[in-house]
Amino acid sequence: MGRSGWPSHWSGCWPDCWQAAVLSAVLLSPAACAKPVSEAGETRQATVETNLPELQDCWTDIAGDYPGVAGTLMFSVEIRRSGSVDWVELELDELEIPKLSACAVRRIKRWRFPEQRRRSTIRFGVGFVGRSAE
Repeated sequence: MGRSGWPSHWSGCWPDCWQAAVLSAVLLSPAACAKPVSEAGETRQATVETNLPELQDCWTDIAGDYPGVAGTLMFSVEIRRSGSVDWVELELDELEIPKLSACAVRRIKRWRFPEQRRRSTIRFGVGFVGRSAE
């Protein structure tokens, strides 16, 4: 386990994910945390960041039912050589909102990454912070 009880493979990502989460008026605001180590890693991170609005859309329909909620979803994504997503695993779900996590996984499965020489796995977190009920 890493700091704050997080699995050690997430410990380097944790502060960046949490600090990247931002407060939005009524909606949750996702912010990705993926640490590229190569040019290919940078293009995969850019793909994640480009597609973050899709994860925001998952929250739009249910935001009013969960005021003041905050947490992180951590994903492991298997990418085929063609760039299509083969598998998405939700490794951590602090929010425990099945409708949100199911929507996020469904959306990520439709993402398209740049073609690559071999299959790969990426891991990233999305931090959410919602507005408190007033």
